[in-house]
Amino acid sequence: MRIRTLSTSAFAFYLQRNQLQSRVSDPSQNEGIWGYTHGICEMGSCPFPSCIVFLPPALFSCPWWGMFRSQEVPHLLPRGAAPGPELGKACPGLSCAPDGLSPSVPAVKVTLDPHTAHPLLFLAEDQRSVSWESKWQRFPSTEERFDIRCCVLGREEFREGRHCWRVVRGEKRGRYCSWAVGVARASLKRKGEITMSPEEGIWAVQYCEGHLMSLTLPRTRLRLSPVPTKIWVCLDCTQQQVSFINANNGVEIFTFTAASFNGESIRPWFWLGMNAQLFLMDNIV
Repeated sequence: MRIRTLSTSAFAFYLQRNQLQSRVSDPSQNEGIWGYTHGICEMGSCPFPSCIVFLPPALFSCPWWGMFRSQEVPHLLPRGAAPGPELGKACPGLSCAPDGLSPSVPAVKVTLDPHTAHPLLFLAEDQRSVSWESKWQRFPSTEERFDIRCCVLGREEFREGRHCWRVVRGEKRGRYCSWAVGVARASLKRKGEITMSPEEGIWAVQYCEGHLMSLTLPRTRLRLSPVPTKIWVCLDCTQQQVSFINANNGVEIFTFTAASFNGESIRPWFWLGMNAQLFLMDNIV
């Protein structure tokens, strides 16, 4: 286990951030950046679970900001935590041809549900792609909509059978970029802080700082080179499994087994960090 020490400047920045955040009452009137996490908390061990939820403009002139950015972000990460025994094997039901999918695994057309999208997430008109933007959209605060985590759900709900859909990451639009794809229980909490893990009702893999990891507790770093740009998300409701497949070569990335769906409907789930962009693609090259 590799452990890094939390720097004094990072802690001071956290305190300064709280002071700045307390002055902000209406996010839609502020030109700051909401939802920026830089992938920090998704490593699974950040000492401040809600850190850097909001960055108002005043922060960028704050001396602590420069000090914080110059430090290596602390986190705990299992070094080479053993992946599942199937990692690296061809996934049953997938052909070896790039983007190939056998008829035994139905490919579904997933669309994004705009009523669940966090206000920083911009959906395309066809609801088949989503991007993170530093502009707060004015939406009614409904129970369906995520308000802290930059998440969005797919419209589709599944209770039985096997289903797959393909997600393609967009071109990197900045120095930092992070995203996650997977599935979630339909009853997933939308308000407040969410721990992205099976215990919360999320089964997913995340890309952060050039690496892919499973959102288990603790996180499992997946040593893949290169990191896939296209991923099949494969849901088996009967076997209660969620698999992630490299769509370029049909090789399995990671599988969650014995997932506790609890008889609920399962929906496609997406999380986007700063600069991220994701596309949903049909089974066409």
